[in-house]
Amino acid sequence: MRYTTLTLGWDDTELHPLTAAFTGDEGITIESLHYVNSVGDDGYAELSHLRGDLDAARDILETISEVRAFDISADGIAYIHYESSPLMDRLLAVIFDHAVVLTWPVSFHRTNGNLAAQLTLLGTEDALSQAIATIPAEIDVSLVRTGQYRASVHDPLSALTDRQREVLDTAVRAGYYEVPREATHRDIAAELSVAPGTVSEHLQRIESNLVSSLVERRGRDGQR
Repeated sequence: MRYTTLTLGWDDTELHPLTAAFTGDEGITIESLHYVNSVGDDGYAELSHLRGDLDAARDILETISEVRAFDISADGIAYIHYESSPLMDRLLAVIFDHAVVLTWPVSFHRTNGNLAAQLTLLGTEDALSQAIATIPAEIDVSLVRTGQYRASVHDPLSALTDRQREVLDTAVRAGYYEVPREATHRDIAAELSVAPGTVSEHLQRIESNLVSSLVERRGRDGQR
């Protein structure tokens, strides 16, 4: 199985009603797209992560005629149901009409004032080639990297054991990695019914594995 990571760019006014609305001038940015689903002939429903003034984001969404319904959680996760556009239909057909798999989430950044998306597709070499060839001409496409897919390269968490994932999940939920820190080793140990020293050892190994995996991935990317 192979993967291809691409950067897609477009004119804000052509593709998506939200990218034109959230230009960044309002202190609101679209950080990532966690999922998008076709709602028959009734447009799309998506789950995105917004950052910034969420009250302002709600006010903006209220004014967009293409938006049919929305809800934004306190941590910026936004459910948005909106009408489709011809270019959006053609772009999503690249995924829906071909034997490729899109990995989530899709990340966003701005280039020369316009929004761009970075995404990774998985599949056979033929399937990837066929899908990429159908990306609409209005979309600027840049190849970031391509190669043989390995889960450990794309998902650093795959290097952790089940027990390490459990400890990490517990630490994150407890607020251990918040700034300022909201939990101690003792708090995590109490929830897991282990000694604080055991938690400390687990977290050291977890952090070492994750940092090593990320550095190794950066090294591989730099060699391509």
